[in-house]
Amino acid sequence: MADGSLKSMLTIIGTSLIILISMGYIAADTSLGISDGLKPKPSDPLYSPGVFTIYLVFPLVAIVVFGILQTTIVIKFLSARLPMVWLLCAFICFGTGQAIMFAASKKMCEGTNRRIDGAFFATLLDTAALSCVYGFWSAITVDDSNVYEEEEYKF
Repeated sequence: MADGSLKSMLTIIGTSLIILISMGYIAADTSLGISDGLKPKPSDPLYSPGVFTIYLVFPLVAIVVFGILQTTIVIKFLSARLPMVWLLCAFICFGTGQAIMFAASKKMCEGTNRRIDGAFFATLLDTAALSCVYGFWSAITVDDSNVYEEEEYKF
């Protein structure tokens, strides 16, 4: 599939809709109690396996699959090693942000009189991870930006 072809766009849109609808149903069923299948236990109303799965487990699986696929493509087909530094930095930033969010957030919140928590640093590190993914993408694609240097664009 070529990028931007109808088949690739329909694949992306279709899988996105499947994920959106399934996550929306799980969240709605958990919060509104549409069925008894995803209802939290009365003994622990804050624990919900469905919501835990869609907000923590699914993104983790998606990130691992992304990493494996990108590593395979870059090393096997592109025979490049330098872009992998960007990908490794992205995984380190993201992992550190999640570790701070879950492991140190409570202590940070208490230590700053509830002014700041781990979500602040997790957001900063997630932004750094996203920037690293952009650097990775930029390193594996061909740059055609010099094509537009001769033309003059007015806004």
